[in-house]
This record gives sequence, structure tokens and C-alpha cells, in this order.
Amino acid sequence: MDVIQDTFLRIQDLYFQSPDWDANIIDLVQANAEFRSIAYESAAMSIAMQDLELNNQLANWFLFVNGPGHAHATQVHVGLGWALAQKLKSPMDYLLLLQPMQRYRVFDGYGYYEGIFRRRRSILNHMKIQVDDVVASGALDQGVGRSLWYNSRGVFDDAKTTLETFAPERQPDLWRGLGIAINYVGGSTEDALRDMWSKAGNYQTQLATGAARAHITRHYAVYVTPDSELACKTWYGKTAAEIITLNEQLRSNINPESDMAYWEWVSGLEGALAG
Repeated sequence: MDVIQDTFLRIQDLYFQSPDWDANIIDLVQANAEFRSIAYESAAMSIAMQDLELNNQLANWFLFVNGPGHAHATQVHVGLGWALAQKLKSPMDYLLLLQPMQRYRVFDGYGYYEGIFRRRRSILNHMKIQVDDVVASGALDQGVGRSLWYNSRGVFDDAKTTLETFAPERQPDLWRGLGIAINYVGGSTEDALRDMWSKAGNYQTQLATGAARAHITRHYAVYVTPDSELACKTWYGKTAAEIITLNEQLRSNINPESDMAYWEWVSGLEGALAG
């Protein structure tokens, strides 16, 4: 977690000193390989912040995500969510500008930011921005779920205790986010993973789906870790390669331009991992 934070802040400092992402690509490429996507997430936040100040319909951010940030598209969209949250701008205002398969990552980023920096509001008082889109609302909770892992400093029982204070209808998305964070951060032993799995109870499928999504993200960013592979094996008995094959099969049957593409993918993945 400290490495992730240091990577994020280093890139933020870099862009504060010289707000020119094109000139600083080498710093992104040379970032800690295991968490290089975090460098792209941080850069995306900085670029989006500039665009929001310029009111230019995210022109530079789009250049970034369609260019050097393409392999890290998930984190680049999450970074946009960070920027919108910091500026207190609703992601709904930008929804139709974004591709259906990626647009809800922005809500995830927004929820994560709220969970980290507005804990009293989002964690203690269970408040979140109101959106009319059900999938967007779930993605916001997924981001909050990710934040629980970082807020608890990787102590599963603490994260679980906090998660269980939320309304039951919010918990599936929160568990999915927790699974993403646990897999992406890594560092858990097989015994620890088995203990988490047992304690997840009725939410094992959501935990597994989150972990699988983190693994898929790492695959496309070309840096899969042994920790990620261990979670795949321990939580749902599939090899890392099998998860990628499953993902490609699911994606091949989804129209990427459909407004429901993202939810069809998430629910399809969850259904495939159930049981």
C-alpha cells in the first residue's frame, strides 16, 4: 500500500511541476512495474483536473486514454473519477462521452475518492451522491468497497466489520470492490486468503468476481503478479489463464456499444464464478 501511495504522489508532484503529460511519459513507463497502472491513474487525474478547469470536454484526457494510457484504460478512467470527486462534479454529466464498457469505472473512482477523503460522509454516515443510473450507483459502492481495504490497512476483519454496517442492498457491490482491492494490492498468504474466503460467507461470489476483475486488469496492463494468480487458484479454483479465457468468451458475446455492456460483463463474470 505504501508503494502504491508513493507512486501516485510522485506522479502528482511531477505534473504539478510540469503539467505536460506528453513530455513525462518516460516517468510513467519507468514507474514501479507491479503498480505501473497506478502511475497512469495518477496522471489521468492530473490531466482531467486541468481539463475540468479549462472546461474543454476532457480533450487532453481523451488524448491520453486513447494514446499512451490505453493499456491502463481501467485506471485512467478511475483517475477521471478522482478528478470529478475532488471538483465535486457529477460523473453523470460526462456519462455519454465515455465508452459503455469503461464509463462506470469513473463512478468507481469517484466512490473510492469519497471513501478515502470523505470518510465521515461516505463510511460513517453511509452517504453518496444520488444518481438515477442503477449500474452507476453500484459502481460508486464498488469504489467505496475498494477504499475499505486501504482504510483498514489490509486487516480483513476490520474491513468486513465496517462493510457490514452498510445496508444489505449495498453490500454485494461493496464486497466486489473489496475483492478488487485485495487482489490488486496482493501480499496475502494462501492461509489468509482461505480465511477471507470463509468469512465472506454469502458474498464469496462477489469477492471472487472482484478478484477476477483485478486479475483481468493486470493482464491487459501486462503485469500479472504471483499474488494475483494465487487468489485465482485459492478463491475459485481457476488458473490465471482460465480467467482470461473466460473473460474473452464473455466479451465476445457482448456488444461493446450497448449501454448495458458493462453490467452484462460484470453479471456474466459473476454468474460464471458462482459456486
